[in-house]
Formats: sequence, C-alpha cells, structure tokens
Amino acid sequence: MTRATILLLITIFASGCAHRPESEEAKRGRDHIQYYGCTSCHTIPGIDGAHATVGPPLDRMGTRTYIAGILPNDVASMSLWIQHPQRIHPGNAMPELGVTSADANDIARYLEELH
Repeated sequence: MTRATILLLITIFASGCAHRPESEEAKRGRDHIQYYGCTSCHTIPGIDGAHATVGPPLDRMGTRTYIAGILPNDVASMSLWIQHPQRIHPGNAMPELGVTSADANDIARYLEELH
C-alpha cells in the first residue's frame, strides 16, 4: 500500500468519526452544549474540546437504555434530566445549570443522534 493510499484511508476514516448532527434541533443542541459548559465535565463526540472526565462520556448516548441508571432514555426524559438533575437524583455530581426547556430539548436531540 502506498503512502498516499494510507493517508487517503486515514482521512476517510477520520471524517466519518466526527458526529455531524442531522436535525435542526440537534444542530442547535450542539451549540447549547458549548454554551452551558457541558464540555467541562463530559467527553462528547462532535464537540470541540469535550474531553473531560468528571462526568460519564456521552458517546453512543442514543443507544443506551437508561439515563443516570434511573430514567428511560428518550428525548423527554433526557430533557428533564438536563434541566433538573438534582430534582431527579439529589446529590449527584451534575449541577443545575438553568438550562431552558427548549435548549434542553435541543441538547437531548443531539445526544439522541449519537450512535
């Protein structure tokens, strides 16, 4: 295999690794993730600088069965968790960040697309 072929394969593989949100909600969610500072605690595919290890990594979030081990993994539950993690599970490490309902829904749509 030539060096050019290897570089081409690496480029093709790497371009497929980054998450590109499809829905408009998910595109907004990507921006909200940056705005609310989710990158301070989580590793999140497709988000620049999201390599933190305080909270769990959010890769493949769309394939998981539960959120925080207690809520079913659907957009409504994820949105609720993002808005009120302390109400749902008092004392957990995720802070209440004042995320609006609309912004939480967009973030949940972004996470839903991670497979």
